[in-house]
Amino acid sequence: MATSEKEDAAPRLERPFRLFAVEQRVLAQNVDGKVIDIGAMEAKAGEFCVRLDVDDIVVEPKRSAELALKALVPKLSFDYLDGLFTSEGEAEVAGRLQDFPNVEFSLDEA
Repeated sequence: MATSEKEDAAPRLERPFRLFAVEQRVLAQNVDGKVIDIGAMEAKAGEFCVRLDVDDIVVEPKRSAELALKALVPKLSFDYLDGLFTSEGEAEVAGRLQDFPNVEFSLDEA
């Protein structure tokens, strides 16, 4: 029995994530609420740039921490972040994460 193309196509699963700029670090949070430290947020002369700890992913200087986080999103893949969440331990944060600059986004699990 033949299957249609619609049945052959796997459903796209989007997974939500959040990035936070916390005390010169970039933290990521997954749907399970796990928070990990993934890189540095450097502020120089009123501009913010991101340099991740793994794979030399860099965001050029932006005018705010939130803009730097937004510029980071297209450089990330589900496999990259999922691998970090698997290998990294939970980061400790003093205060409420929601009070820090942040951005929400989703990545395809494909």
